[in-house]
Amino acid sequence: MTIQNFKSLERSSTLFLRLILLVLTIGVLVLCGFLLYQIIQSDSLGYYRPILMGLVISAIPLFYIFYQAHNLLNNIDNNLSLTDSSVNSLRIIKVCSFIISLMYLIGSPFIFNVAQQDDAPGVVLINIILIMGPFSVGVFTYILQKLLINAIGYKSENELTI
Repeated sequence: MTIQNFKSLERSSTLFLRLILLVLTIGVLVLCGFLLYQIIQSDSLGYYRPILMGLVISAIPLFYIFYQAHNLLNNIDNNLSLTDSSVNSLRIIKVCSFIISLMYLIGSPFIFNVAQQDDAPGVVLINIILIMGPFSVGVFTYILQKLLINAIGYKSENELTI
């Protein structure tokens, strides 16, 4: 495989990831718009109104995660993946993931109360998934951040040796 083919393969993979990122961003934006419309217009939401408001508010750090992922893809395209900018993007993604998880954890007692009143145990399961999903992303991003810091250190040592 020549270098030209490798670069075009790398560009196509980042293009595919950018497309997925765009679809996810549009999907979350549409979902938030729908939820905001329901919060404003519907009187029959009852106890679920604060839960839906929490979902919409948690989209703010999620959009920032999408922005930082876009920055990471730009760094990869520009062969700047082993830079402090990439480490900073991973750090921000980690913090935002933990913030989202913490927001759902703080709202858990309210969700448990609503689930008990409506006799809906599925709501509790969804809450646990919404807590563990961003937490897992944060832990994985923390590991990637540490690996990237080590790789940058090895790269700088290698450049100094040669």
